[in-house]
Amino acid sequence: MRRLEIDHLRNLAAVRLQLGSHFNCLVGPNGAGKTSVLEAAYLLTRGRSFRGHAVSPVVADGQDGLVVRAELDTGRSLGVARSRRGKSVLHIDQQPTRRLSEAAALLPLNLLLPDVSELVFGAPGERRRYLDGGLFHMEPAYLMALKDFQGANRQRNALLRTWGDRDSGQQMDVWTEAFCRHAERVDGFRTDYVEELRPWVAALLQELAVPFEVELTYRNGWGEESLDKLLGATLAKDVKSGMTGAGPHRAELSLGVAGTSARNKLSRGQGKLLATALIVAQARLLQAQTQRRSLFLIDELGAEMDSAHLARLVAVLDSATCQVIATSTRLPGEEFGNLASDGGLTLFHVEQGQVRSSQVEPRSIYG
Repeated sequence: MRRLEIDHLRNLAAVRLQLGSHFNCLVGPNGAGKTSVLEAAYLLTRGRSFRGHAVSPVVADGQDGLVVRAELDTGRSLGVARSRRGKSVLHIDQQPTRRLSEAAALLPLNLLLPDVSELVFGAPGERRRYLDGGLFHMEPAYLMALKDFQGANRQRNALLRTWGDRDSGQQMDVWTEAFCRHAERVDGFRTDYVEELRPWVAALLQELAVPFEVELTYRNGWGEESLDKLLGATLAKDVKSGMTGAGPHRAELSLGVAGTSARNKLSRGQGKLLATALIVAQARLLQAQTQRRSLFLIDELGAEMDSAHLARLVAVLDSATCQVIATSTRLPGEEFGNLASDGGLTLFHVEQGQVRSSQVEPRSIYG
């Protein structure tokens, strides 16, 4: 992202940022508007805020809507306008489009929030979304495969809830066959992706000096039995619940440490390091396979980290040749190594919704 323009998003009235190609640090006190800048960049490709789905709180007080625009280093541009009532207009290269996936495809984006450890400690759905997000950028055919499966799953669930109606048995056979066919395709993509991802995660854990090894295991959501046979055997149970109980929507990316689930073994700090390694590994794999750089949005950079861990994180992001927009209450210090001297660090001060470019000074000002 080369340039970011924000109008009327929370306390950001009219912000214009000329971003550096590598590490951009937004420095200021709490409540200044730093996180809102990240929120604006996220809105461009995800169509919503990472703080929630409601539109009204994102629009500045007294305004009818917000506008966010960005110029990418590829020469492409993105723009989104959202009204307080929820109407949204998305533009790519100044042309309107209804497909948010087209905007997301232009800019691989990774989010590192203070609660990033939920990727490790949260429900299986967190890790399924992690896999699906990585595959979206790696495999052009994956999005359609996933949509086909989700459509078949909705149709089968609808039949389960109306079981006993005329022709329901015949329709169930049709949609179960479609469900299984699309499930196998989704499973194939995910299985191959996890296999490719493993060495990249292992390398990142070493670079972050994590004192444990992690085993990544993909569980498909139905086991080794034929999915078609399993669905036949569990039909009565599915009819009772109104939902299909087996399939890729029940898959899990299992994270194991010393033979135990990581969520039961690791501390919150260790979980944060593991989650960070997982996300950065995705970006490195994407770049290796497609030569595409990712944008990292990092809120509260270095929070709950000592100086040594922060230095390792900065070094990892530096070596990942990605672009970073990060917030902090402290000016960059010695943990940033040579980034400041070699021009890889761009600094912005944020005060009461105003953002200005500043010189890099390695000292703390906000504490």
